[in-house]
Amino acid sequence: MSGDNDIDESPFKEDRHGGKYLLGGMAAAAAILLALHGSQTVPGSEVSGRLEVGWWAEPGLSSAVFLVLTVLTSVAAFIVAKRESIDWAQTAGEYGRVALVSACMIATVFLLKIIGFALSILVFAGVVALIAGFRGTRLIAIAVAACVAMVLIFRIGFAVWFPRPELFKLMDLPFWLQGVL
Repeated sequence: MSGDNDIDESPFKEDRHGGKYLLGGMAAAAAILLALHGSQTVPGSEVSGRLEVGWWAEPGLSSAVFLVLTVLTSVAAFIVAKRESIDWAQTAGEYGRVALVSACMIATVFLLKIIGFALSILVFAGVVALIAGFRGTRLIAIAVAACVAMVLIFRIGFAVWFPRPELFKLMDLPFWLQGVL
């Protein structure tokens, strides 16, 4: 029975930490939102046309309940979580990539009006594939495939057509090409 000593070892290669800083941040954010809750919600009588509604039908009830639960659970998890050391350079790099992809999404929304749906999706997919580490023909293939898929999903699947972008108002492109782009 020499194998019985290995039972207490973690089945994972690295021991997971509780994310103490993330839990503390969640608790602080939920506490701030809970403090602002009264000024950010309206009474149910204003929403219902001056009819008296029960306390359970108030617009701010569910958000208040979930914020209280978030504060309680995140504080409890913060207390029991292991203390951890963070490699701030690696963490900043990972969150930096997430912030860059988020900025690309916002830029894509603004580019829709200027260069059109297909071209903005092509630029977005190309930049995100570049951030993900793809290079060469794989980068181009991923960007084009994502662009074609999104155009087919929105234009054929959902029947959503966006207005003509500003770029095409300045250029004299054939109408069939404008429809594709």
